[in-house]
Amino acid sequence: MQDPNARASSKNQSRLFQGFQPPQSNTTYVPNQFFDVVLRNAKNTGVIRCVAFLLRKTLGWCDQEGNPQETEIVTDYQQLIQRAGIGRARIREALDESERLNYLRCVRKGRSDSAGKRAVSSLFELRWNDISEYSTDPEIFTGFFAREGNRTYIPNQYLDYLIPNESLAVIKVVGAIIRHTIGFQNRYGFRRKQVAMSHTKLPRVT
Repeated sequence: MQDPNARASSKNQSRLFQGFQPPQSNTTYVPNQFFDVVLRNAKNTGVIRCVAFLLRKTLGWCDQEGNPQETEIVTDYQQLIQRAGIGRARIREALDESERLNYLRCVRKGRSDSAGKRAVSSLFELRWNDISEYSTDPEIFTGFFAREGNRTYIPNQYLDYLIPNESLAVIKVVGAIIRHTIGFQNRYGFRRKQVAMSHTKLPRVT
C-alpha cells in the first residue's frame, strides 16, 4: 500500500511545479537521438520511460573525467514502477520492445525467489554505437551515438518528473520543444530560448 504521506507529497509537488530550472545546472547530457529516434517514433509510453530511466541513471552521475559512474544498471520491477512510472503489467513489454529496437541490452536476466535460490535483479545497459555518422533513421538504429557531440544538456526535471508522470502526448510535445530550443546551438555557443511551432509542424516533429 502506498504511504499516504508520500501520496500527499506527490500531489503537492504536482501543484507547486512552476517550470523548468535554467539549463545551466541540474541537467543530464542526453543523446539527441533520444528525441530524434526514441521519442519521435515511440508508440509505447513504457519504452520512453524505460530508456529515460536508464539515461538518467547512466549519464546523470559522472566522474571528474566525464565518464559515467555506472554503465550497467541494476534494476527491478519496484524501481521501474516507483521511479520510472511504468505500470507493473507493462514492464515486460516495455523492456522487450526497448531491446528489440536496440535502445538497451539485457546483460543479466533477473529471477524471483525459488526453492534454494535467492532472487536476482536484472542488469541492463544502454546500447551505444561508435560509428562516425549520426543517424535518425529508426530502421538502421543500432545504438546511441557514442562519439563527441550530438547531445544536449536536458533539465533533470524532464527526466525525473515529467516523463514518469505525464501522458505520451505531453511527453512528446514538451520533448519536441526542448529539442528545438535548447537542443539547437548557434555558432556563438548560445542556445535558443523560443521556437515557433505551428499546428502543422508539431505533429510532424512528434
